[in-house]
Amino acid sequence: MSKSRSSLHLVPGILGLSLVLGACAGDEETPKLFDEEGVWSVIRYDLEGSGDLKDIDTMNRRDAFMLSFDSAERIVTAAACIGDANETPASSSCLLTPSETDWDCKCYAYDYVGDQMLWHEFQAGDIPPDVSLANVDDSAPADDESGGGSGAGEDQTIVDLSDIEDVASTFNFLPLPDGLFGSNGVSSRYTFQGRAGSVFDPVFNDDIRETCEPCIAE
Repeated sequence: MSKSRSSLHLVPGILGLSLVLGACAGDEETPKLFDEEGVWSVIRYDLEGSGDLKDIDTMNRRDAFMLSFDSAERIVTAAACIGDANETPASSSCLLTPSETDWDCKCYAYDYVGDQMLWHEFQAGDIPPDVSLANVDDSAPADDESGGGSGAGEDQTIVDLSDIEDVASTFNFLPLPDGLFGSNGVSSRYTFQGRAGSVFDPVFNDDIRETCEPCIAE
């Protein structure tokens, strides 16, 4: 016991530093694969989940399928420039026939830990639901072994994230919620790349198309 006391008295600075570092470590937020804040645009897609990612047709559909994350509110707005509800990144005529397309949006509350997100849809203007990956039942079966969604409840989707080696601000999402951007909700994969915030402005203010209502009323 006396030896232990002597050791503590000899290194009070180190002991204090250790306590401070320990406290700081406990206060740190859970690490994320990347900082999601801002706007992300689909650049590749695999609607069937076949493993074959196709480049989006930039002449017709550049920045026609986008996500805008508000990390403080934990809300993501998904915007699609489409002519009808069945159009996808493979078929939209957004830039080819702009007068025949409109902005269509969906709102999701989300949680984000490590390389996974949990999304829960809600209607624009409603109070967003509470969403927590910690409450997901890991024992519940996945819809399909090839996709996300294991343990997620009704109206919820687990989105698995991965980065693209040597490509900045570019990440894979697997899957998106069922029906969003043509997703089957199980194995569809999308590659998103970061965009300037101004790219999302037409979603709410477009001189040609019908626009969207913000997910959270101002």
